[in-house]
Amino acid sequence: MRQFVLVALAVTLLPACSGYFRDRSLDYGQAKPSPALVMPAGVETRPIKPLYPIPAVAETASASGKNFVVPFPPAMKPVQEVSLPPLPNSPGRTPVKLGTDGNGVPELRVVGPRERVWDELGRALNNAGVSLKDRNQELGLVDISIAGQDYQLRMVRATEAFVLSLQRNDETLAPVAVSRNLLTTLQARWP
Repeated sequence: MRQFVLVALAVTLLPACSGYFRDRSLDYGQAKPSPALVMPAGVETRPIKPLYPIPAVAETASASGKNFVVPFPPAMKPVQEVSLPPLPNSPGRTPVKLGTDGNGVPELRVVGPRERVWDELGRALNNAGVSLKDRNQELGLVDISIAGQDYQLRMVRATEAFVLSLQRNDETLAPVAVSRNLLTTLQARWP
């Protein structure tokens, strides 16, 4: 019972103590610099410079008694939406071009409407004998298996074509040799 009374007394009195302690967060602004260290005669040291010099303190809003007004951030530029023109619907065989991106990663560029490119990609993978695990047309992903390794073949729309690239997973590119081999095979077997 005695411990309960002490705990109850502490719980009721401690919050009241916070009013007795003033905020000292800006006291460093009134601090006086201490004199430089003086070495005794006969002791040699390298020159002592302040490692972290203290800058002069400007008058703060709370010290001047004025209310500080937080400035608004600069206005953001309006986002411009880019509408891409429809890809050409070329009659006959779809143009397929093997190349590399700016980092030297192999990619296959295919011109044509999305549905047609997607269907032809499925046929090219079938013609190449690639093992399909899953397909997601909405995301433009084809999960495949090459030599026991799982990869993702991604189809992304660029300005003038759809770009096919091979990745190990969402964040890692496939080895260049594997990617180049698969994309070259797909290009040769594209319907």
